[in-house]
Amino acid sequence: DDAINVFREEGKPIFQYLKKPSNEANQHAPHFSRSGYIHPLYSPSGRIITGDYATDHPHQHGLFFAWTKSSFRGKPTEFWNQKKQLGDIRFKGSEWKTEKSGKIIFESKQIFTTGKDSDDPILTETWRIEIPTQQNDYYQFDLISTQSCATDDPLLIQKYHYGGMAIRGNDQWMEKNKSGKPVGKMITSEDKNRENGNHSRPRWVAMYGPVDGEICGVVVMNHPDNFRFPQWVRLHPTMPYFVYAPMVQEPFAIKPGKPFVSKFRYLTYDGTPDRDAIEGSWKEWIKN
Repeated sequence: DDAINVFREEGKPIFQYLKKPSNEANQHAPHFSRSGYIHPLYSPSGRIITGDYATDHPHQHGLFFAWTKSSFRGKPTEFWNQKKQLGDIRFKGSEWKTEKSGKIIFESKQIFTTGKDSDDPILTETWRIEIPTQQNDYYQFDLISTQSCATDDPLLIQKYHYGGMAIRGNDQWMEKNKSGKPVGKMITSEDKNRENGNHSRPRWVAMYGPVDGEICGVVVMNHPDNFRFPQWVRLHPTMPYFVYAPMVQEPFAIKPGKPFVSKFRYLTYDGTPDRDAIEGSWKEWIKN
């Protein structure tokens, strides 16, 4: 199989995780191909929330984790801007687990290398995705990323204005309304938007807009256990993407023997974001 599909019990899709580059990858230069990420991500009614291989930024892939300006053993690395060909992220393995509590867990493994011509990992990463068996009006899953050094040398993450756990929205959110602004919108837990919320430090961000004529969207929550919480967020002023970016104001290193753990909760929904429902989910999540 080239992908793993996650469904609700009644057969509605929640998301697809790509083990191999999609067919769309064949329409682009080889350095833009990617595996080990989620796309599509679906709303409860089945609308596709994420985008992939966008014409403006073909290196943005659905729900993905990529560091930007970085270095390893004194040489520059770059896992976000694939055109630079200074790094690669790819699928390495996956498994399903069912815990005694009834929780269904999907675990994937990705590796970060210096490029497509290298199989020697700099980092190994696992995603532990917990999918509740009982879903609400919105779909929910929790993702824990654990990145570990694969050698005795650290990966240095340099100060930069974006990079980290990101999501690219549907290209339909690029379309302009009568006032010339994108129809896709963003709001944060601090009630900021894409115009005044860039590099703010929210607990969560919601991105939403019309897909095939109906409003739908996604919320990404950032857990208090995360490094430098509340992390800065890059909200792009016109394109439908945002990223939690802990290196916005100062650099850091992922060091051998000290795994870098990041926790996120995702909610997908139809209609506009319900702040009360989002806050209720947030409070329930951080108790655990």
